[in-house]
Amino acid sequence: MILALAAALLLSAPPHNMHVAHTRLVVEGPVVMARVRMFRDDLQKALQRPVGDDSSSRAAVAAYVGRNFGVVANGARLTAEVLDEGADSEADQPIWWVLVQWKAAQPVKVLSLTVHLMFETFGDQQNIVQVSKQPGDHRQGLYFQVGDKSAQVLRF
Repeated sequence: MILALAAALLLSAPPHNMHVAHTRLVVEGPVVMARVRMFRDDLQKALQRPVGDDSSSRAAVAAYVGRNFGVVANGARLTAEVLDEGADSEADQPIWWVLVQWKAAQPVKVLSLTVHLMFETFGDQQNIVQVSKQPGDHRQGLYFQVGDKSAQVLRF
């Protein structure tokens, strides 16, 4: 009974009037780690399939993030490794989060990012990335919107 009520609440979440993904990204030595949060219904629309805990869904999400979240460190393109993912909620909206890691050959001095998540699906999509360079907690915010073709570059 309780699970049916919870499912009904998630399915009946009011529509949201913005399309945004939020990422917290940490750079420490040669490792780049990010937690990406997206509206679950937006991600499902972009993937054209349900998002859940099954292996085929996880593979689809990992491939999508790998194609649309580009990381270049010290001039070398890095390969995304999805470590974990799952459901969450923010206010009354179902969210899907993805924990992603990239590993460089050497400590990251120059980081180039292209974050085109859901650009092909929503003309008003916005992707916000908060970057923290460790140690020292050097912080910087990045903003990507549809039409952005160039990478945004950070030098540490």
